[in-house]
Amino acid sequence: MLVLGSVIVTELPSSQTQFDFRTGRETAIAGPVVNDSERAACSMLNRLRAKGLAEAARMAPSRRSLSPDVWAALVAARAREWAVPLIRLDGLGIVRDPDGILVSKSMVPLKTGAEASPFMDPDWQVVYKLFPLHATGGLGKTFEIEKLADDHGFEMTVRDAVLAETMEKLMLLHDAGAHPTEIVGIDDQGDYLVVKQPLAQPYEDLEADRLAAIERVKAVPCKARFRRNVWVLWMHDHAWIMSDLHPGNIMREPDGSPCIIDALLAPLPPAMIDSDRHLRDAVADARVWRLGLPRKHADPFALVSDDDL
Repeated sequence: MLVLGSVIVTELPSSQTQFDFRTGRETAIAGPVVNDSERAACSMLNRLRAKGLAEAARMAPSRRSLSPDVWAALVAARAREWAVPLIRLDGLGIVRDPDGILVSKSMVPLKTGAEASPFMDPDWQVVYKLFPLHATGGLGKTFEIEKLADDHGFEMTVRDAVLAETMEKLMLLHDAGAHPTEIVGIDDQGDYLVVKQPLAQPYEDLEADRLAAIERVKAVPCKARFRRNVWVLWMHDHAWIMSDLHPGNIMREPDGSPCIIDALLAPLPPAMIDSDRHLRDAVADARVWRLGLPRKHADPFALVSDDDL
C-alpha cells in the first residue's frame, strides 16, 4: 500500500490486474494485448508507484558519495517506507556478467536504446526495460528549450533527465495513447528503474505508421523554428513538446495499430508559448483536439523528413 497525504491506499483495487510472477507484483500488462480497462488500471498503478518512487528518491546524500552496499541499503529502507516495489533482477532472469553487462538465459535481449536496456519475455510476450540510474542522479533523457535572440527560433539541447522527469514522460505517453507502459519499480540495488511494455511489432510503412501514431496521441506538428521536427500535445492540463520520433520509436501493436513506444518530451512554459505565434497555434490545436473539438491551425498529417528526426 502507499500513503498519499493522510490517506492509505492499497496498490490497486481493480479486477483489471494480474500477478506478475517475475516481479512479484500486480501488473496491468500481462501479455501483448492491453484493453481499455487494463490501460486505465495501468495509469492508476503508474500514479501510485511514481508517487512512492518520488518520495523514496528524496535522499540527501548523492549516490557518488556512498559505497554501493550503503547505497543499496538506503534505497531498500526508503523504498520500504514508501511501499515502492523492489525488483530482484535475478527474479526477472537478468544477471550481470563478469564485465558488468546485463545478460539473461530466460529472456531475449533486444536492441539497447539511448535510455534503457530491454529484455523480452518470450512466454508472456512482454518487454522489461531497465533504465540505469547514473551516479550523478541522471536517468533517461529529456531536453531543454531556449528561445534564440532576434527571432531566430528555438534551440533544443538533449540532457540527462532525473527520475521524476523520466517517470512523468512515461506516464504522460501512456495516458496520451502511446504504447502501454507500466512503471514497475526499482531493482533492489537501486541501479535501475524497471518499466514494462507489451511486445510491439516492427512498423510496416515508416511514414504512414509514424503519422498514424502521432494522430493516436493527438499531437500536432509545430511550425515554430526548431532545428528538428517537433510536435505539441496537450495532456494533464499542460502543453508538452515532443521530438525524437526516429524509426526505433515507431512500432505496431498486435492488432496492427501503429504506436509510439518512446519519445523525448518536455513541458512548454507559458511565457515561451506566448512568445511565438506558431507555438500558440499548435498548443491551441492540441488542447481542443484533446477535448474532442475541431482544430483550426495545424495539419497533424504534415509530412516530415527522416533526415530531421
